[in-house]
Amino acid sequence: MRSNWIGLGVGVALIGGVAGVLWATGVVSVTKNSADDETHEAGGKAKPKSKSKSGKGARGRRQRDAVKQLSSMGYVDGTVDAQVEHSGVVVNIEAETQPGLNFYASRKQSGAQLIDMKGVVQYEWDSPATGGDWQHVSLLPDGSIIGLIKDEKMFKVDKDSKILWTYKARVHHDLDIGPDGHIFVLARTKRMMPKYHHKLPTVDDVVIEVSPEGEEIRQLSVLGLLEKSPYAFLLGDGDSLTALKVSRANPHRKKGEFDILHTNHVEVFDGSLADKNPIFAKGNLLISPRNTHTVIIANPKTEEIVWAWGSSQLIFPHHPTVTDAGTILVFNNGTKSSGSQVVEVDPATNDIVWTYGPTEGFYSQMRGSNIRLRNNNTLITESDTGYVFEVTPEGKVVWEFRNPHVKKRKKLRMAIWRMARIDPSELEFELN
Repeated sequence: MRSNWIGLGVGVALIGGVAGVLWATGVVSVTKNSADDETHEAGGKAKPKSKSKSGKGARGRRQRDAVKQLSSMGYVDGTVDAQVEHSGVVVNIEAETQPGLNFYASRKQSGAQLIDMKGVVQYEWDSPATGGDWQHVSLLPDGSIIGLIKDEKMFKVDKDSKILWTYKARVHHDLDIGPDGHIFVLARTKRMMPKYHHKLPTVDDVVIEVSPEGEEIRQLSVLGLLEKSPYAFLLGDGDSLTALKVSRANPHRKKGEFDILHTNHVEVFDGSLADKNPIFAKGNLLISPRNTHTVIIANPKTEEIVWAWGSSQLIFPHHPTVTDAGTILVFNNGTKSSGSQVVEVDPATNDIVWTYGPTEGFYSQMRGSNIRLRNNNTLITESDTGYVFEVTPEGKVVWEFRNPHVKKRKKLRMAIWRMARIDPSELEFELN
């Protein structure tokens, strides 16, 4: 049902309860077009089929070439999909879905869309003046958007796509808005830390609190949280596999720096679930430092980690998010051989209480999202493929959307970072 991911293969072993990355021998995914028979490299470039050379020398070269290729590719824009003509809403069992509108931004666009359950666009934002592709977007009730342009700036535009303010920093991946309107956003800093890398400066992800007007208030170091916690062992050291091998950690994402954490999510708690579990106290932060294969909850006032989970359960996770039941959903990206999975964990017991997947074809290597809906269904964004689907607790797909933003000549469907289901009654602006 879903198309093959074009990329590099990795295998994963669990070493001492922490996922260590073991390299496979090179490009592993093959896509066949109906009109021809070609092997596609990462990025979709076709080349004639040929037999691999044998021997240790050839194997070593393939490994080195694979490491070099992945370290330079960063996030790819989408996935080759032989069914690009099948776009928009392709499944809609209305009696079993959670009604609402769907908000998302497509890869390589400076805009966002709000669509109904049939895929009809109800509102659009388009602002090339923001100066880049929108990585993450959050919609406010008045129709304004707070979004990110990776490694450059955070911005706010109004419902007419007019820029209200910009905040310049190496922001990336995610932001969340507290009940008081304060914004919590991920950003990168770097400094020399020989204990992690002997030659390159180490990237320290920070959570920056910003006022509703776009003014910085304070910063919290994610690396600092881990270093002074019982979970410091997750960081390894300068002689560790993490430092010596590229893996999907991709430490050379920017030339000359070591990306030790690659934090990809932040969420601030409003305190409404604190009676279920004190770790959900108002102001606490849910953070995903991806390269530790762990999700954590931190108290930013005391700078303590109050809960952590995943080092023997997760592989390069994304988007941990709290449900109304006081559980935590996590998109467990996994590997090409394992496939991806959505995991629901009860932090009171650390037991896994629900999963979706692995199922055939369900795999997003670089990104992923999961949101629990009001009817207890789960909205899953298989980000790399540009597919989004809603599943029941039993795993039945009752709604599916395929990103219509495609490059038909290349059969490339663009990625979607995250889709959110929104109740129209919560919006204060007029739709189309």
